[in-house]
Amino acid sequence: MKSVLFPYLLGTTWVFDDERTGLKEEAFVRGMSEMISRMIEAKGIQNADQGFRMTFSDEPFAGFDAELHWLRSDDPESPMPGNFYGGTVEGEMMEGWLCPALLLYFDAAPGRLFVRADALPEEIDPIWHVDPDDPRQRRFMGPEGE
Repeated sequence: MKSVLFPYLLGTTWVFDDERTGLKEEAFVRGMSEMISRMIEAKGIQNADQGFRMTFSDEPFAGFDAELHWLRSDDPESPMPGNFYGGTVEGEMMEGWLCPALLLYFDAAPGRLFVRADALPEEIDPIWHVDPDDPRQRRFMGPEGE
């Protein structure tokens, strides 16, 4: 099953909002922001810092830009156990970590992830405009990797 997020740049870190899961400013950290930046730059997506469309799936789909393979999980005793993925992103072997938010989109960490980046559709606002006190909003990782 394909899923779509609309990441945007917050400072120097790629983050995304997803009202369906309650995630607000969920950050891509520990190598994932670098993977995203490389993909965006190679594809020449204009104004990606203001948002772009990221399609991802655990099954191959037409036009995917990167195939990432599961490498290892964190120590289960870690306060924030996630999963490491690696693969060739625009000609460079890269590795990054995905936090437990991954499990909001999959029942278990998939063995492979297929990712595609495209320009943000004009009708999409990537920012979930939610009251700061709204109890639905949450995040696993902040922009500073906290």
